[in-house]
Amino acid sequence: MELTISTFILINFILIVGSILQMATGVTAGMIIVPFLAMISYTLIPVPIAFASLALTIMMAYKGREHIDTKNMLEISLGTLAGILLSIFILKNIKFEHLGVIFGLFILISIFISIRIKSFTLNKRINYVGGFVSGVMGSMSAVGGQILALLFQNHPLESLKATLAFLYTLFSTLMLSMFFIFGEFSYTQFISGIYMMPGFIIGFFLAPIFSKYLNPKHSKTMVLSMATIGAIILIAKSLFVSF
Repeated sequence: MELTISTFILINFILIVGSILQMATGVTAGMIIVPFLAMISYTLIPVPIAFASLALTIMMAYKGREHIDTKNMLEISLGTLAGILLSIFILKNIKFEHLGVIFGLFILISIFISIRIKSFTLNKRINYVGGFVSGVMGSMSAVGGQILALLFQNHPLESLKATLAFLYTLFSTLMLSMFFIFGEFSYTQFISGIYMMPGFIIGFFLAPIFSKYLNPKHSKTMVLSMATIGAIILIAKSLFVSF
């Protein structure tokens, strides 16, 4: 993908908005970011966006470090690793033109789960399964974070945001390492990730200004609505191009 100044500005504007909403609500920004970035170029997902998002999640995790819940990390991490390995195999054997449909469907699935599943008690089985599903969806379409959000949805907002930021950082680092080992993390993707970092960083510093005007409940509804519209448009666009 040729990165022009206008494309650079558009991409980072999307990331700024997504970052602000993530910090305000705890809902993963990927649900908004992914469909719109995929409309620009599939090459921005999942590796470049995962690398770029480290700029946001590391700062969020550090800021809320006192609120991080580490009790269930081991099981979730092992499940995530298994999911990453499976996704690498799938990505190596799937046609590039089908990626838009896959991205869109994964987003719709994560939205459906977010709406339908209200509460459950964490245990080892749920941690392993949740980590695995998150690993597959995150490594293939950068929307695995919403599955992790469901695991910790009963936590207070500050703990939710800090814990998810820490898990996103851990997950992204693990994913990028595995992709690099299997030859799926190129220099071009690295540069694309660098170009996208300003959006996350600017969003982090602007979020406190806007967060006080955003009701988390209403903002979550807005996030899910935007993600649904984006996913449907992405799927329709991908199917139209395929035919």
